[in-house]
Amino acid sequence: MSERSTIVSVDLDDLACYHAIHGLAAPDPSHAGVVLERCLPRFLALFDELGVRATFFVVGRDLQRDLAAGGRGAALLRQALAAGHELGNHSFAHAYDLVRWAPEAVYADLRACDVLLRGLGARPLGFRAPGYTHDAMLLQQVAALGYRYDSSLLPSPVYYAAKLAMIGWMALRGVPSQSQARGFQSFLGPTRPHYMTSCGLWEVPVSVSPVLRLPMVGTFVLGKRGVLLRREAEACRYLHLELHGIDLADADADGYDPALRRRQPELREPLAQRLARLRGLLTARGGASSIGGAFGS
Repeated sequence: MSERSTIVSVDLDDLACYHAIHGLAAPDPSHAGVVLERCLPRFLALFDELGVRATFFVVGRDLQRDLAAGGRGAALLRQALAAGHELGNHSFAHAYDLVRWAPEAVYADLRACDVLLRGLGARPLGFRAPGYTHDAMLLQQVAALGYRYDSSLLPSPVYYAAKLAMIGWMALRGVPSQSQARGFQSFLGPTRPHYMTSCGLWEVPVSVSPVLRLPMVGTFVLGKRGVLLRREAEACRYLHLELHGIDLADADADGYDPALRRRQPELREPLAQRLARLRGLLTARGGASSIGGAFGS
């Protein structure tokens, strides 16, 4: 890696993930393909414009559903591969309690997503855990797939504290959330990539700001209150920016549940503003590479 380097990754979490976090009923089946079919093309167009190469972490169940429904999202993922992007494993079920499963069940879940990605022509090199929650057992299953890296570490105690506060607040209101309180180790540790001899994987953490360790993720960096965080992201020598498909959602055109729109910050602001901020940040950084491009070989 050079002195000034940038990595971009995008989690393609489907709407069911967000409904589960917020304790909402399952989304309307007609909206199941929104992230793959509407948000993903916006990323591909912007990245093509700026010469950015990124890692897209794919949820296996969403890809399986898409293939059964005609494969429009799968065609876009193949387009991403052809453009030089990387597809990563984000588990099959996107179960927030994955670390509670038996090792053989975890391996089967990760393997199911791996098979689907390979069916598109991908050669997955890395993994990101749902909700960032991971442990030694989970990493061992990742390594057993022959992968080169994990990117589940978000070393932000502030984020973890905010997560606990939200889970507690929802519990007081009698609203269940599938987000997990356990796994505090997933939010502590080094902020730079490092090799883990215990499992034979590179760990490529999501970047955080200096001092406060605020997450360099789309929700915070691209929001209207993220001016200072964007400046830090533009200026730092090394940046691993994590985005989510919903970061480029169009709340007016795509069609989202009103309850989700009230709870999810990305859906309360015009797409054009978030898109402009992301374009400005990536332009200031001079492009970006995928995780595999930097650590996979």
